[in-house]
Amino acid sequence: MPSGLADVNGDPDPFTFPELPDEAAAALDRLLEDFYNRFQNHYGLQLHRWYHALDEREARHNPIPSRSPPLSDPPF
Repeated sequence: MPSGLADVNGDPDPFTFPELPDEAAAALDRLLEDFYNRFQNHYGLQLHRWYHALDEREARHNPIPSRSPPLSDPPF
């Protein structure tokens, strides 16, 4: 494997970050936060719809029991 590339099969952290000057780290932080906020503003409704539908599908496959066992009934 070429040097500098992550081994996705064995490395638990595939990201290696270089040292950055404080100003560059702050600028990158602002860029990523701005990107995230704009992404959420643009796609937020779609993401909400997707995750809500996913929760609904999981709830149908894992229904909650309609009645709890009596408290006097031992667990085992």
